[in-house]
Amino acid sequence: MSSLDEEREIPEVGEFVVCKVKQVLGYGAFVELVEYRNKKGFVHVSQVASRWVKNIRNFVKDGQIRAAKVLSIDRDRGQIDLSFNKVSSHAQRARIEEWKQLKRSKKLLEILAESQKTTPEQAWNAVAKPLLESYDSLGEAFQNIALLGAEAAEDVPKEWLNPLVELVQKSVPVPKKTLSGVLSVKLIDSKGVDLIKEILSTVEKDNNVTIFYSGGGKYALKATAPDFKSTEKILNDASEAAVDAIKKAGGKANFKRSD
Repeated sequence: MSSLDEEREIPEVGEFVVCKVKQVLGYGAFVELVEYRNKKGFVHVSQVASRWVKNIRNFVKDGQIRAAKVLSIDRDRGQIDLSFNKVSSHAQRARIEEWKQLKRSKKLLEILAESQKTTPEQAWNAVAKPLLESYDSLGEAFQNIALLGAEAAEDVPKEWLNPLVELVQKSVPVPKKTLSGVLSVKLIDSKGVDLIKEILSTVEKDNNVTIFYSGGGKYALKATAPDFKSTEKILNDASEAAVDAIKKAGGKANFKRSD
């Protein structure tokens, strides 16, 4: 892809494509391939679902956005045969989300171009091209810029860098990863409950975690950070601090991850 608006002319056999259902008939559904200049495709009723289809409209609706697998392409006739049932629910969600993310990324570039009083094509060449040399997608690039700022976009020309970082950090939410676990506590002391509360309150404050009582001497610990590694470290540090403090107070404690 060489410009913001350029799209490939035709997909490849075996590719998962995003399409919009345009017409549903008893023998199949006609669709538009939204990433390929709205090329037309056809899903035969036998490819709509993995089980017998009595009424196709129970499975396919006009206007739906679906992911489909390309079965065959007849270039002479301009016919593209597709399948819905060869796309798992997980693959469909992932493929449609990828398409939506690309649309959002393109929109951000359009906004950036407008702010710089230039064209979307120039924004694509100046910003998207260098980012795609380092990242698999613009969505991935923008998420890293949202998290790390200018250091995540070192190859972008200087005159574009600050406006890009400012726009992305204002528009793209920083991805978050949450991990949790259960702390089991037993403290034989007349002031045991108060002591546990005091210990866990300190752990919660010092380690930036959330701790709440879940009953039966068990406490839930939850940590959230931009990436798995950071989140895991926070949770490990907090749980170790809690277990050590409770043991020093004469009690027993152990921690078990929930994921």
